[in-house]
Amino acid sequence: MQKAKSESDVDGYIYTFEIRDPDNKDVVHLKVGRATNLTRRMDQWGKQCGSKEQILRGFWPGGVHDQDATLMKGLVQAGPKGRYCHRVERLVHIELADLAANTPYLDADYPNTVNDGGQPKHGATKTDIKLCPDCGKAHKEIFSFERAKQGRYKGKEWEVIVKPVIEKWGGFVEAYL
Repeated sequence: MQKAKSESDVDGYIYTFEIRDPDNKDVVHLKVGRATNLTRRMDQWGKQCGSKEQILRGFWPGGVHDQDATLMKGLVQAGPKGRYCHRVERLVHIELADLAANTPYLDADYPNTVNDGGQPKHGATKTDIKLCPDCGKAHKEIFSFERAKQGRYKGKEWEVIVKPVIEKWGGFVEAYL
């Protein structure tokens, strides 16, 4: 974070797609990436990986929390771009990889859980990256979250786990860089 801004760290958006897998309802797959042109990137994803339903869940800045915004393809009004988009994306990916691997949100006390210093839950150390059957690419930015079966996170993995991470790191970068 102390390094000077690189030429490639341009302003842009952090977006999140939910990739629906009708064969596995116990896991939610969320693609979190960055784009300088949000509308074009949404269109590219629809053409790139077409076998699974993809739904835009939100974007930062603006669409993640803007109640008046529509998330329907072709109707998204992106608004101003966020600063240091590459850095925001990297910080978000680090935290989401940890959350996906260790599933602390399945603990009833989350987010007030205490790190016991032990090994990651489920023996996971990093998200498995598999080749996409549609395009043959390895999508490193897809995070798979075990769905909560009960409690406040049930069915709200995007709203109460992923969205706050994006907002937190976007706000941090805007405030301190």
